[in-house]
Amino acid sequence: MSDVNHFGARHFNDGSFSDGRSAGVVRLAELFPDATRTGAGEVVVTSCVTDWREVEPGDVFVALPDCGNDGDDGHLHAQRAVSHGAIAVVCEQPVPVFDVPTYLVPDSRVAVGEICHALLGHPSRTLEVIGVTGTHGKSTTIALLESIFAAAGKHCGKLSSLGCYDGMTHSAGMGDAPSAPAFASRLSRMEAAGCTHAFVEISSQALSQVRVAGMELGAVVVTNVTDAHLDCHNTVQSYRETKRRILEYLSPTGVTILNVDDPVSLKWLDQVAGPVLTYGLEQPFGNTAAEITATVVSCHANEQTFVLTAGGDSVAVRTTIVGEHHVANCLAAATLSLSYGIDLQTIAAGLEAVESLPARMERVDCGQGFPVFIDAADTPEALRASLRVARRLAERRVICVWDKTAGGTDSEHLAISQVLNRLADLAIVTQPLPRPESADADVEVVADRSEAIACAVAIAEPGDVVVIAGSRATPAFDFGDVDESITDREITRQLLYARELPTFRLVG
Repeated sequence: MSDVNHFGARHFNDGSFSDGRSAGVVRLAELFPDATRTGAGEVVVTSCVTDWREVEPGDVFVALPDCGNDGDDGHLHAQRAVSHGAIAVVCEQPVPVFDVPTYLVPDSRVAVGEICHALLGHPSRTLEVIGVTGTHGKSTTIALLESIFAAAGKHCGKLSSLGCYDGMTHSAGMGDAPSAPAFASRLSRMEAAGCTHAFVEISSQALSQVRVAGMELGAVVVTNVTDAHLDCHNTVQSYRETKRRILEYLSPTGVTILNVDDPVSLKWLDQVAGPVLTYGLEQPFGNTAAEITATVVSCHANEQTFVLTAGGDSVAVRTTIVGEHHVANCLAAATLSLSYGIDLQTIAAGLEAVESLPARMERVDCGQGFPVFIDAADTPEALRASLRVARRLAERRVICVWDKTAGGTDSEHLAISQVLNRLADLAIVTQPLPRPESADADVEVVADRSEAIACAVAIAEPGDVVVIAGSRATPAFDFGDVDESITDREITRQLLYARELPTFRLVG
């Protein structure tokens, strides 16, 4: 479904005005030269609309198969759009419109993106846009890239679920699938602010819904492709094929950064036409060795050190975010940065400057005698990575809070249960999970998430490690009587500082 109904000279989808440059004259015939056209006359585009109810005189109506919040087919309302003043109709199915020109295109969702980017002068052709995709690590990698490029003296923008920056103003993170008009308008603002590079998080949802249309990528970073989001993509193969579509938006000379520790990404090596750089934790899958590698030297509760190696050069990196999965994200960012000519010392400085990220193995330290981490692990693979870190750090127990409302299929919930059983000593879940055949971990159900967190914090002792998993950097949604504007981090901080906790007696 489209979440953008009107885009053009008057206003954008989010109600704001563009600070970007106007494209001048945009003609439909030039934009879609291969379209099947009916009707005479040249059509100059100044704005496009996807909801017939919002058409104003002079708009071009783009008929989407699932238009508006009700999911209605826009092709059924093409004539109504014309009666409201549309000067042309772009569609992917023939429509009974004879008063204005129509342009029949293969995919009207692609057309929306191409029109919006054209109206703003194709900002991704001026900016160097780096698309970052993967099951895990996208937003972390973008945060690391932003820090590295800043250390190199470059002015960059970003679009990420952890936050956006248009070159002048920081704003809240975008959702999993920003619309094509939203992408275009944000990139235009970055261009107007003088940014040279833009780091853009691109999810499988954005790719499957063709929301990247019209954007041209100067580079692509793939963090990993694991089995996830099957509730959206139905099959593993469909999910993987959707992820690979990001390569369709890469410029012919653009570089692709691949993780050879990830078997799916490794298969893409032979499918990329342009230049490729690979990275890995010196654990090559098969016989493919990474070009950029890292070796973890030490890992503690509050920091880890690894050696980053590129060719014959190496540099030590100390980061206060722990876990091998974070080292992999550092490698992804470092490899992309090297491809843009940034030296290893600057890369190391940029990586070290990122001391903490919301809900990314985020340590909450209030003087308690045990580590507490907030982590947005919402898939079995992500939870496994986080709990492996906790397992290595724990002298006694690993206590994990897991919120089933994080979503997922029944098979994913079973996989989550298996991970908890294997790597946690005590799991506190908000709803019952499928029980593995062989269950060693104690599992307790505490329906209210804030109470589940309180329970974990209350029973933890020195030598234990607590992981609050499935967390979000954004405010929580269902904390019972707790203020909904408070994040898991703030709830945990309040509980740790108070230390006047109720006594929880676990039965089992």
